[in-house]
Amino acid sequence: MTKNLIALERGAGELLLANSFHMRPLYVRRGGERVRRLLAAASPGRMAEELEAAFPADAALVRVLRDYRILVDQSSPERFDGAEIAAEAVRPRRKSRITLYLLLGESCNLACTYCLNGPKTYQTKARARMSAGVAFRSVAMCLEDLEPGGVVEVAFFGGEPLLHWPLVKEVITHCETTLKPANADKRIRYHLTSNLTLRPPDLIDWVTRYDVTVVCEVDGPPDIQDRCRPYRGGRGSHARTAETIRQLVHAGVPVTLRATITSANEGRLAEVAAHHARLGAASSLFVPVRPINSDQDFFPEEMLPDPDRIIAAALELRRSGRQDKANLFPFNDFSAEIHPGVRCVVACGAPYGTTYVVRVNGDVYPCIYLVGQEQYRLGSVAGPLDRRPLDDMLMALHVDNRADCRTCAWRYGCGGGCPVMNLARVRGAQTKPATAEYSRRITCDLSQAILADMLWDLVDREGCRQATR
Repeated sequence: MTKNLIALERGAGELLLANSFHMRPLYVRRGGERVRRLLAAASPGRMAEELEAAFPADAALVRVLRDYRILVDQSSPERFDGAEIAAEAVRPRRKSRITLYLLLGESCNLACTYCLNGPKTYQTKARARMSAGVAFRSVAMCLEDLEPGGVVEVAFFGGEPLLHWPLVKEVITHCETTLKPANADKRIRYHLTSNLTLRPPDLIDWVTRYDVTVVCEVDGPPDIQDRCRPYRGGRGSHARTAETIRQLVHAGVPVTLRATITSANEGRLAEVAAHHARLGAASSLFVPVRPINSDQDFFPEEMLPDPDRIIAAALELRRSGRQDKANLFPFNDFSAEIHPGVRCVVACGAPYGTTYVVRVNGDVYPCIYLVGQEQYRLGSVAGPLDRRPLDDMLMALHVDNRADCRTCAWRYGCGGGCPVMNLARVRGAQTKPATAEYSRRITCDLSQAILADMLWDLVDREGCRQATR
């Protein structure tokens, strides 16, 4: 029997089986006891032919279980070995998509309670601003690393990028007039992640003219938003943000709203989703708070939400139909992982070099949470980048190299979760056990609940082969 067996039960004897290395779900509507008996008899090393001989009445069922890789021979590949992982880590690759985060500035006009920008690694109090030259070289660097037909996703980030709105326009203009004509076989798209408390007079004009997608954090109705995301002086930010969102939506701009889940809103996710809908959100993201900032300092444990409440609320929200499942994160993020032959071995694009974060001085990092940490610095846009930190990350994060993942049947569906959560779990194991357990449960329990719900949804929506009738 496979060591990667996902076995789910529902109702009166329904079974859903899948080998996560192949991810071909097999639905058992009736006769589950026969399947369980065969699986119990499938001891390591016992060949399928022996099972057919031992259970002649179930020979056809044995063949189905073998076809779906539920029963496997010892010689069947069931995991990636060290040589395969090492070869993948150093394999040269041209990318079809690169996401470029431009930290136009590293300061902000809000004082969010869970801000990822640590004061030691981000220049949160400085008025530093990225130069146009650094921004231009950053986009050009990504285009050089891109395969023909690929796309660079330019994300204007910060800090608060609208504090540097003239630079945003300068970068877009340079891309449109210089970089796009010089790279006609490649594409550039623009994204703005902003708190939308600032409203330049020509914001809507530029956003609509250049198809800039907009992401804004809205953690809930005014009482939640004003508590979690106040201005630096303590005044609430919801009213200003909501008005800008309404103006963008009225102009036909699709706005994605993101809610960071903390103890302040964990029990009100349905209300948060309804609030997003009233504001006109094109899609919603619900992201449990990372318990650690870029300085690797932990947030207070009382800020962390209860994983059980998150899991229950997230599943209820998905099943309710109040949100389009295709536009509901994190569910849509897992949708690609439950197709036959798809294996997610690292749940992050950073180790593959598909994400670059460029700070104001031109230094390049693979993740917004790793800015300012020298061991993860890849170099500068002024010179060639050093891939070795990425190779080391890929080796360390591959699910078949991780002691906490390699025996888990779900690992090829979740990819081990966010590396930052894993960092928090490891660093907090001794000094912050509650934080470490929170990180583990958000990584493992939430992912498994989501994947299980989506597998059953696949059965109900599309149907899977039935093992017995």
